[in-house]
Amino acid sequence: MVTIKQDSELMTNYVSANPIPAGQHFAVFRDANMDPGVFSLSEDSYLYLITVINGKATKIDFGSVSGIVPSGTKVQAFAVVQAPDSTLDICIATPGANATSSFTLLYGITFAELQSPIPSSKIIRGASFPTVDHIYMNNKSTDTKRTLPLVMVAFQRPDRLASTEDLRFVQFIQNQATLLGPWSLAANPKRIIDVALGTCALGDGVFVLYETFSGPTHIQFKFFTGSTMVVEPICPTGATCINSYVDPTSHQSILLIGGQNITAFKSSEYCSAKGKGTVINTGDQVSGLKDLHVTLSGQTLRFWYTTNTDAVHYYTAQSTTLSNGTVIPLLSDGKGGQISGLLSLKSADGSDQTLVSSLLSVDEYGNLILLQQDSVSQLWQTYPFWYASDLNVIETKGFMLRMHATATTSDEASLIPGCWLRVSASGVVRCTVNGRYASLGPTGQWYQTDAKGVLNIQLQSDDASCFVFSADAYRAAKPGSPETSLQNPLLDPSVKVIMKLDNVQTPEDVRALKKQDGTPLIPSDASDDDVKSAAASIQALVDQTRQNQGDSQQQLLKSFKAVSLVAASGGEMAHGIRAFSIGGTLKDLWHQVEDKVEDAVDWGVNLVEDAAGKVWQFIIKIGDEIYTFILDTASVIVKAVVWVFKKLGVLLQDVIDFLGYLFNWDDILATADSITTGFNAALDYGQHLLDTTEITVDSWLEELRTTIKAQLPTLQNQNYDGASAAPKSVKSKAALEPTAASNADETDQDVKSDVAYNWSTYYFTYGGGTTNAVLTDNSTPGSAEDDLVAIWDDIQDELDTIVKLCTNVAKDFLDFFDSGEYDIKALMVKISGDLLDAIIDSLKTLGDILFKALALGINLIKTLANGNMDIPVIGWLWKKIAGNRPLSLLGLVALLMAIPTTVLYKAKADKAPPKLTGRLTSDTFGQYVSGTADPALAKDVTNFTLATATSLELVYGEFKTISLLIDSALEGTGLESVPIGPVAQLTNVLNATSLTFETISTFITWPVGEDPTKPPTDTSTTAKFVKYSKLGLTVSNFGAAALANVIAKVKKADQPTIKRWKGTIAAVVAVPTLCVALTNDIHEAQEGTVKTELVANHFIEAFFELGKQLGFAAASWDNEIESIIMYVGLAVQQICSYGGYGCKIYDFVETYQ
Repeated sequence: MVTIKQDSELMTNYVSANPIPAGQHFAVFRDANMDPGVFSLSEDSYLYLITVINGKATKIDFGSVSGIVPSGTKVQAFAVVQAPDSTLDICIATPGANATSSFTLLYGITFAELQSPIPSSKIIRGASFPTVDHIYMNNKSTDTKRTLPLVMVAFQRPDRLASTEDLRFVQFIQNQATLLGPWSLAANPKRIIDVALGTCALGDGVFVLYETFSGPTHIQFKFFTGSTMVVEPICPTGATCINSYVDPTSHQSILLIGGQNITAFKSSEYCSAKGKGTVINTGDQVSGLKDLHVTLSGQTLRFWYTTNTDAVHYYTAQSTTLSNGTVIPLLSDGKGGQISGLLSLKSADGSDQTLVSSLLSVDEYGNLILLQQDSVSQLWQTYPFWYASDLNVIETKGFMLRMHATATTSDEASLIPGCWLRVSASGVVRCTVNGRYASLGPTGQWYQTDAKGVLNIQLQSDDASCFVFSADAYRAAKPGSPETSLQNPLLDPSVKVIMKLDNVQTPEDVRALKKQDGTPLIPSDASDDDVKSAAASIQALVDQTRQNQGDSQQQLLKSFKAVSLVAASGGEMAHGIRAFSIGGTLKDLWHQVEDKVEDAVDWGVNLVEDAAGKVWQFIIKIGDEIYTFILDTASVIVKAVVWVFKKLGVLLQDVIDFLGYLFNWDDILATADSITTGFNAALDYGQHLLDTTEITVDSWLEELRTTIKAQLPTLQNQNYDGASAAPKSVKSKAALEPTAASNADETDQDVKSDVAYNWSTYYFTYGGGTTNAVLTDNSTPGSAEDDLVAIWDDIQDELDTIVKLCTNVAKDFLDFFDSGEYDIKALMVKISGDLLDAIIDSLKTLGDILFKALALGINLIKTLANGNMDIPVIGWLWKKIAGNRPLSLLGLVALLMAIPTTVLYKAKADKAPPKLTGRLTSDTFGQYVSGTADPALAKDVTNFTLATATSLELVYGEFKTISLLIDSALEGTGLESVPIGPVAQLTNVLNATSLTFETISTFITWPVGEDPTKPPTDTSTTAKFVKYSKLGLTVSNFGAAALANVIAKVKKADQPTIKRWKGTIAAVVAVPTLCVALTNDIHEAQEGTVKTELVANHFIEAFFELGKQLGFAAASWDNEIESIIMYVGLAVQQICSYGGYGCKIYDFVETYQ
């Protein structure tokens, strides 16, 4: 069966994006995925469209792309409405000749048509309009079928000497748009402020709020059907905005005028010159409006408004009783300069239930933000509204979730790569899933994993709380695969956050909390009473979280609820206290108590018994109002904890940092520098050996043949005790703690599936590495490269023969890795002396070119390693942590490896990896490998290389997988989800990084010599030979990578050619590598120098290495092996890579000194 290993972290995330300035005017709509899209008129008067295209938020110059606005022409005004069938009507006004405007209506536009020139059949034009200031548009309320929209334009009157505006309807006759001549305002307005449509028993008309030349504002209602009457009721003083809605009882419009308050006009009032409306009684809750929007659902009415202080609130009441409703603050002062109309996503089951409500606002910086509320949680979430960028990177606070599908039975292992998971959440949340924009909610949706079977979900949280997530089904990548239900635990990220406070018991514990920099988290001026209340509350909240851990899924998915506080004595409410009873808007009240945290006079946690039994409640008293919230989910508890810290005066940013996961970038940079140091030391030492040692490849290969064949009977008769169980011994993250060895089998805490450990590979793959990474390579080919090319051309026939040999080997052996049984003995029986002869003969054929490539590769990698890298997120991060140091190819690889290395090392040793910079040189590295180095340095290098070996396996494996997918060789298997940019550009990066990884591999795997004072024996001589033979075979991969760079540059070889070459070398060296590794492991077991558990781990590690190499080779052979075998090869490579770095993690944990 398939299980999901999952993890989550509250942390700083990075997004390659640009904020979207609100500009002069913006309009929203729902796109093809039911997410908000935006048209925005920029400050420089260009009309942009921002929408999600292929999972990526994209900004389009709509005026240009649509073919409507000529190049360099600015837009004067626009308006957009969306029809019930989701198509769009778009009006655009641009400057015409002689101070006129050209008018264009695009009607019935589908989402697909937004990205290209609009068909002429959907365009209606009008010329010589007076200069248009505003366009007002709506679907006719009387429409019974899809027709053209109702359009009005406000324009400058050309026949007046003084600047004055008028309003006209636009009529559409065939393909022409003209102004309706007989209809105009019965006034001479200086400026039209706002317009809204209305309908009553006398007909349909328009409300116009305008400013006169004498100063006061007026409201005019003029009909355009039925009556010709024009009415100007009494306009409230200071009116700034208007809106209307159709009353569900009378079916006539109610006019709302906003200003210092909201005044409602019934039809009898706005149809009378004496009508003055009725002020809605909201106490002091609603005042100072400058923008007003209205939504009506059944009898429930909501007014969305922006205040004069740029705050956003909404007022909820019943349409039958407009006064005495409830105000909910959404954005505080300065954070909501404008708001859009409300977008509501209805349920697909035919009911009128609203699933998600969305609106856009403008933050204090003038950029758009998105606010969303779902019907389940009733909570408002605030999201930035961005479009993708190749250059700009923005930091966000939020959660990273990781779900890793893993197989526990042999028949499912090959189905994991690219499988689909059905994922749901306890509320609707906007996020990215494997780099693509998405929305998760209570209704499960299918999302495709990557080649490892992983879903990475990145989401923003503005208060450290998070919904609950579930993966309840999976299906294989191949189209048409059946669905399989999963019995998987819920992923509740809030639990991990709240349990970080498990040790907080007393006020002293609260005061002792520290930020990462060691300074106190709690301000020194926090009162003793508040700190005492905080300690009691935190202790109760943590206890409640632990209790909720046993709750069922149904309980965990309950929404965040607010209930009334009942006094302890007899249920009577204290005199003069206003409490809130259960109701639709009560679930929104959390925003109100957050906004008034400084005004809270009392607060705490209390156990109360109600009809459902005993429940814990978080209670807050603000003035004469008491708010009570049931602590029924970990997410609610986190909100309460954050509120407590804010009440103590802790900044929200500091709270999130404290509760979340923070990388120590100073330690990571030092680790990256140590990796670079090891790279250079091994490279220089290798160059020294080449210069001073006479190496005969043929004689070494013949000795290798003789040694392996002599050892073959032993290898085939070995029992490999414990190897089949070794994967179960790969320690979990809990086991990394020295005192937690008893928890070694807790697979849900496996470090291999941790968010932090896999963080760097995620950001390379989905942070622009595969689409926008560019390597500057200024090297020029020389005579040595020409010699290699000549040899390459000469060996093509022999290479074809070797490929055929290797494909047969792969077909014969791949089944061993797909079964999940790890039967090493059975595999070794299949390795015959004839097969070994054929493989060694192949290596001898390739020996000349590999050896020359090795010599050339050292100089080549020195040049390539210093080449400048340009990559969006990782490059931006490097500049942040490394200052003015340019990011080189080596710096990129070192940083990607340093992050998991540091995470693993700190988990085991509770300290950063040792610093090798300034200590490890070519000379001291030579001493280290000969066994004569300073003991302290030798210990540090050993520990460092053991930890780094795990990250090399992880990161290099990710790059190899990408190299297999970029040329569509596996097209049709369902694995086309990885974002890929220009193939030649990405291939250049992958070839260069491959050579860099292989260089680091020599640093990590270079065998350490035996004690020179110990007399040699025949056994030790053989062991020494196989150790160095393993290095020699590893170096063969270095030579192959070097040659790949040369062939790609000089011969312009394509990606399939490069893959074929690398895969073939991997396959050729795989079997002898297995044999020498097992020979060495058996020797260590016989000598007793290594613990039995580690020997078993090394057996299975060698087994995984063979599978990884053969799997990579099989997936590399386009057109030379069946497609199904290529796919199986990829699956085996993923399975064995995952198992391989698990073995290396275990090796580090058990060997760490």
